[in-house]
Amino acid sequence: MKLEGKIAVVTGGASGLGKGICQSLAREGADIVIGDIQEALAKTAIKEIGETGVTCKALKTDVKKTMECKALVEFAVNLFGHIDFLVCCAGGGRDYDAPAPDIEDLVKRDYNAIENLPEEVFDHIVDLNFKGVFLSIQAAVPYFKKQKYGRIITISSVAGRRGVNAGAGLMTYSAAKAAVILMTQSVACEMAPYHVNVNAICPGIIWTPSWAENALLLSKTVPAFKGMTPEDVFTIVAKHEIPFGNPQSPEDIGNMAVFLCSDDAKEITGQAFNVDGGMRMN
Repeated sequence: MKLEGKIAVVTGGASGLGKGICQSLAREGADIVIGDIQEALAKTAIKEIGETGVTCKALKTDVKKTMECKALVEFAVNLFGHIDFLVCCAGGGRDYDAPAPDIEDLVKRDYNAIENLPEEVFDHIVDLNFKGVFLSIQAAVPYFKKQKYGRIITISSVAGRRGVNAGAGLMTYSAAKAAVILMTQSVACEMAPYHVNVNAICPGIIWTPSWAENALLLSKTVPAFKGMTPEDVFTIVAKHEIPFGNPQSPEDIGNMAVFLCSDDAKEITGQAFNVDGGMRMN
């Protein structure tokens, strides 16, 4: 119970990677506040995480909006009196407050080509994966500065470590995730005098709702994957891209988050940690 009595605010914590991080933090005793736009999934997450014996609450939050990020942090402070950790996990490729995209329509329009990527899609990916991290941090830092303690963890990606040749949408996502790493380092410098540790985690390939949609799109657009199920596509990509040959799990990322939030990592700041089975060795 390394984190017993601590309070963690986790954006995007209702499902997938974010939910896995919440569960890992909760197993070590941290109380959880989830900020997520997916209200129904947040209710399920609250129930499951609460079974570990910690308190778990949620507030519907669109991290692309300043006032909603501020409301999330204020909600946590009013509930528990303070916050200890902020994990910025909200991200992905599409708007989860809108209907799922029509895969056949995406194929028809060939969104993989740079010249065909709509400006509004580009803006959404950047706003969700980069601006949303900034606004979440901006909302929390006044509290961390005042108490002269805290941990901030941003979730980047192995895609933020290198250029990609897998379509304009992923190119935009990759660029946003790379920007998150540099922002993390800059924030670490600003927050160091206040004893606030700021680090990034770069996950590898993880089966999440976003990856399921991406795998379905690949099965429709890449000849080598034609006719395959999304699960088969995912398995082949993971085996080909990862030296260990297997994908990561949300818990793998959660374990790193636990370490970075613990006193074991009190002298670590401004770093980006790859948890990717060896995809990027730097």
